[in-house]
Order: sequence, then C-alpha cells, then structure tokens
Amino acid sequence: MPVSYLRGHPWTKWSREERLFCAILWEHARKDPEFGNWLLHASGLKLTPAVEWELGFEVCFYRDHLWHLGRSAHAEGYLKKRTFDLCLFSENSVVIIEAKVCEAFKPKQNLDFAKDRDSIRRLFQRPNLQVDTVALASSRYFRNAERHGRAATLQCFDGRLSWLQLAERYRDPLLVQADKMYKQRKGAFLNPSISAHGQKP
Repeated sequence: MPVSYLRGHPWTKWSREERLFCAILWEHARKDPEFGNWLLHASGLKLTPAVEWELGFEVCFYRDHLWHLGRSAHAEGYLKKRTFDLCLFSENSVVIIEAKVCEAFKPKQNLDFAKDRDSIRRLFQRPNLQVDTVALASSRYFRNAERHGRAATLQCFDGRLSWLQLAERYRDPLLVQADKMYKQRKGAFLNPSISAHGQKP
C-alpha cells in the first residue's frame, strides 16, 4: 500500500544504507548453491572451487567466535567490533566481501585487511588458511578508480565484484539501484533529471 509521507515509494527506494543491499544479496545468495564458486570466477579470485561454501552476513568475527569458546576478543588482542559485510567460508578458505554503495573505499583499509589475514589465521591456528578479500561496489566506481588514477585504494583486495554483476545474476531491481547510487546527488531520486554532477541535462 502506498504511504503518502513516503510519496508513494517503498522505503527501499529511499534507503542509502549498504547493509540493506548486503541483506538483499545475502537472501539471494544463501538460496543459490552455486554462489560461492560463481563469485570466485566473477570477481577474479584465484581460488580452487569448493564443494560447499557457507555465507555469513554482518560477521562480527573475532567477538562472536571467541565468545562461544568462552574467551574474550579484547583480552586476546583482537578488535572486538570488527565486522565484515559478508564472508564466505569453506574448509580451506575465508573470503571477506567488503561492500560500498554510496561511498568509496579508503586507503586505511589496505592496512586493516593485511592485519585481518594474519589475525584470522592465528585465531584458527591455521597458518595455511587462504584468506582473500573482495571489493563489492558500483561498476561506475571501479571505472572511475581506473580512469582517475585511484586504483591504489583497491590494492588490498584480491578480487572485485560490482552490484551490476549481481543484478544480472539475480534480476533484482534493488541490486540495480545499488549499482547506480555511487556519486548520486542530493535530490536525484525524486528528481531524476539531476545528473551525477548535480546539473540538469
């Protein structure tokens, strides 16, 4: 039913929260037994396909894992609230998926993910565990990063995946929306004639 104060649009059209779009992806992917191995190919990861993958959403990795073992992430030197948008787990691999919708990745993440690789291996006492990272963002963001010499901010990632690739797989208009929201200007949703540069064409 259309709600007048939302101008007849569902809240999903108003939201700029990347967790919403990650939740939508999680709902699709958890029902898709081929998602894990498809992601390896689509993102360019050089990993051996697994028989089975588990997909986690909003993975507060160190805090929750250690709590169930009766231990403390803080006491053991881990970042208690370190949370990954999505994670794929297989017997020999962990794939961390870091998502952006409206914002860009920041250079500081290069250092954070380097630490995470070591921390995850130490946590499980698996020095040979393969830990990879995938940047999930707008197809436009990736084009701009290459065009404007900002690809260095992506050097910490082992693979790249766009919302558009996901939209093409799952045929979901909200995933298309996620791909279009990078650099969207204020008012563009209600006034589509406003371009990405804030001007009317």
